[in-house]
Amino acid sequence: MKPIVRLVGGWIAARRNRKAAFEFELAVCAIFKNEGPYLEEWLTFHYGVGVQHFFLYNDASDDNWAEVLEPWIRRGLVTVTDWPTEAQVPAYNHCIRNNRDRARWIAFIDLDEFLYSPSGRDLPDVLRDYTDVAAIFVYWVLFGSSGHRTRPEGPVIEAYTRCLDLAGAIDDRFDHGKSQDRSDYVTGWSRDGKSIVNPRMVRRYNVHKPKFLWAGEVLDENRRPARQRDRGVTVSYAVLRINHYWAKSLDEMTEKVARGSICNRNRPKRNLQRWLERERMLNGSEDRTIQPLWDRIKSGRIATSPAEAE
Repeated sequence: MKPIVRLVGGWIAARRNRKAAFEFELAVCAIFKNEGPYLEEWLTFHYGVGVQHFFLYNDASDDNWAEVLEPWIRRGLVTVTDWPTEAQVPAYNHCIRNNRDRARWIAFIDLDEFLYSPSGRDLPDVLRDYTDVAAIFVYWVLFGSSGHRTRPEGPVIEAYTRCLDLAGAIDDRFDHGKSQDRSDYVTGWSRDGKSIVNPRMVRRYNVHKPKFLWAGEVLDENRRPARQRDRGVTVSYAVLRINHYWAKSLDEMTEKVARGSICNRNRPKRNLQRWLERERMLNGSEDRTIQPLWDRIKSGRIATSPAEAE
């Protein structure tokens, strides 16, 4: 992007963020289907790191989701929209249209993604350093099954501690998924992530990045243009990161692959063997960066969930 366009985009973003107070400094938008076993941990963690509201879209769940969410809804922390027939991207754009003036920032993540700052800083505090940015791209750290065949007891954060070797995340061999080399595919996958956006700047949101109403640019934490899944990208996780527990146990991963994509209901079913090969690469390193923050949240030194407060 030309410097003058970047300058104009930054000026517009800053003006769109200059309102003294929004209803929420940071909200999260997510779509879910039968995530009852994981909702409480995911909500508690993000509430603990500073998320003030959750816009959740229910894709025809038939598990105990309502029971889990009831105390969160009662305290005004969660808004649930039934979304039984439409996919992920329309849900995201519904959220933008209806809440662009309620939240200073909206993060678009999934129920298997945990957004945080490795420094332990509160997320709204971190985002105060980026008020002139239209959208911040946060890179994934991809976690594998950690050797679990079936779902283990306890929180996801504690059960899954093996991830893709972060040294491989900056390898430049990825060729946009065309290679038959599974390591090339997974290396490129590690350069992906999700965005935190100034919703007043967004015309349309896709799965990972927005399109803007005016001049705007998606930047990473170092204010460099975010080049999603591109060769030569230097990935940085120092300020913000997303732990992406994509696989969980092998049984759960197999079920996810069979279920297909929530982004596109017409997409053919994924090839299980191919994904099993990729999953094996997601266990190369031990990573417990998130653990001290989670321990503080559990102990109540940051925040407690509504269920714990009652």
